[in-house]
Amino acid sequence: MSGSTSLYVDKPTMLHRLNARSMLALLVGVLTTAYVFGNPVVVAVPLVALFAALVYAGGWRNVKRLSFVIVAVFLVGFVLWPAFTPPGDTVVLQTPWFAVTTYELLFALGRSERIVAFILGGLLFITTTSNEEIVTGLRSLGLPYAFCFAVGTALRLFPTFLGATGTVRQAQAARGHEVSGTNPIARFRAYIPLIVPVFMTAVRSVQTQAMALEARGFDPRRDRTFYDKPAFDTVDWAVVVVGLVLVVGSVWLSLQGYGQV
Repeated sequence: MSGSTSLYVDKPTMLHRLNARSMLALLVGVLTTAYVFGNPVVVAVPLVALFAALVYAGGWRNVKRLSFVIVAVFLVGFVLWPAFTPPGDTVVLQTPWFAVTTYELLFALGRSERIVAFILGGLLFITTTSNEEIVTGLRSLGLPYAFCFAVGTALRLFPTFLGATGTVRQAQAARGHEVSGTNPIARFRAYIPLIVPVFMTAVRSVQTQAMALEARGFDPRRDRTFYDKPAFDTVDWAVVVVGLVLVVGSVWLSLQGYGQV
């Protein structure tokens, strides 16, 4: 890896050799497939594909670092979605307070898988594409440099926040605050006291970087040149076509009623 806290993994894989623009087009196609369908069996296909691609690209370490967030988001969505879903016919869970039908269960599972797929898609992008390549690719799409720089800075600061979370966690554990355990609800509640110190650490880091940029005369409105300009070859064009086919095909199948609950 490029650094101990970086999410980018430097490996000689086919995904790493893709241009940032073609990689983005491929992800748009895969995530569109996860978005337009509602059946959890169908949504599981792009989800599994993204997970397999992450493991292939050497991103298993990143998945483990964000596993708590992924599991928490999945469980929260799976529990809350039935409350906002029209009830179906077949009841699979009956309690004195509420009943869960098959439709509500499948709907909640599909939506939760969709959210996890989006998380894994973004994680795959930053695992296989360095910050410099992301900024160059976004700028080549015609986006303002200020926006591209903000995206690159956010991606560069995110691992720093993860490291700050680990530091605060160890400091609180040294003071007797237990944040480990097998109960996910208890672990989630144990992380709540860490929010304030982590947030203050993030604000301090942003202020420090802002002063450093100001001291160097940084002006986001000026035109920028890039030393590294990755080529856009035949493989990249083929990947863009695959992404376009996924978008058009999944939208058409969804409008025909396929892959719905």
